[in-house]
Amino acid sequence: MTAQQTFRNTLVVVATLAAAYIAVMSIRILVVFLVSLIIASSLRPIVLWFSRRIPIGLSILLVYTLLFISLFTLGFIILPPVITQLISYLQNENGLAARFIYAQSWLQQWLQTSFGVQIQGVDPASITAAVTSAVDQFEATAPSLITEFGALLGDFILVVVMGVYWLTSRDQALDFLLQLFPLKERGKIDQVFTEVETSLGAYVRGVVFVCTFVGVANFILMRIFNVPNATTLAFIIGITTSIPIIGGYIGAFSAVLLALLTSPGDAVKAFASFVLVQQVENHYLTPRTMSRSVHLNPILVIVALFAGFAIGGVSGGLLAVPVASMIVTVLRAFVIEPMKTQAAPQVVDGKILLPRDERKDREEAEKDTEREDIIRTAHA
Repeated sequence: MTAQQTFRNTLVVVATLAAAYIAVMSIRILVVFLVSLIIASSLRPIVLWFSRRIPIGLSILLVYTLLFISLFTLGFIILPPVITQLISYLQNENGLAARFIYAQSWLQQWLQTSFGVQIQGVDPASITAAVTSAVDQFEATAPSLITEFGALLGDFILVVVMGVYWLTSRDQALDFLLQLFPLKERGKIDQVFTEVETSLGAYVRGVVFVCTFVGVANFILMRIFNVPNATTLAFIIGITTSIPIIGGYIGAFSAVLLALLTSPGDAVKAFASFVLVQQVENHYLTPRTMSRSVHLNPILVIVALFAGFAIGGVSGGLLAVPVASMIVTVLRAFVIEPMKTQAAPQVVDGKILLPRDERKDREEAEKDTEREDIIRTAHA
């Protein structure tokens, strides 16, 4: 290897490491951009529908205004009871600990009466100490939570701005991207790009629809069952449903635990509400909505979720399925389908099916044989 080649290879390695370092340091910006792209893709069909009647700029403004109004209304309905419930827990530590102790004794008695199982509970003094420690820790971290909320609000504004720019310059960006590839590949790249965008948009709309249905249905059932704080519990179940497969169960566990602090009967009612709604979601809503968006095997979804949570926590778990869908779509178009086409049987030679590569080899061998026969005939 010459000195010039060594220097060039060193530059390539350094540039790769620098690009990886920049990507890691700017991961938050990349996540914000990805979120803005996903949200904009989900809103684009609505924007295009309005753009047939009003100018495109006004349609984008109208759609995002409706989005703001929806989020503000949801926050106005949900946040006050959640904050009130949280403050009541923080202001009365002993009362909260007493509820945990009562819930534990009720559970022990129920298991003993129903199944003859006797369990050793946690010492009441330990429960009181644990509750006090948790409340003190939360109060200590409250200022940092306010800072995180401010950063989250800034990220949300950035998501909106990036989404607006993407909706206004999407076609120009796609045209520029297509110019970087050979002419024969542009049609396929355009098709894959549109498929990814459509899949992301359909996925987000499906998730929003399922979460809304789950939250509203649980709220109605809990109000019918007279469960206290039905708005808070239904919101917890609905919002966690956005995490595929495991999210609903996490929300149900949290909601049932909070209802158990009120009374064991309310916990049973909250659990019954979750089970009833879960039947409709699992057997009707999720299969129909998700089958039209991401086409992923459930095993791949679980692997993607674990990887997303390991890399980026809750935000990584929320983005895991859309990112996995994009990767699978690209791999299917540029790797899997060409390999399947190349390996598919093309010619029947007697009773033997020949893949395309073997057919080419056979044709070249026959041509070589014909050339040798011609050469022998000429020499003869």
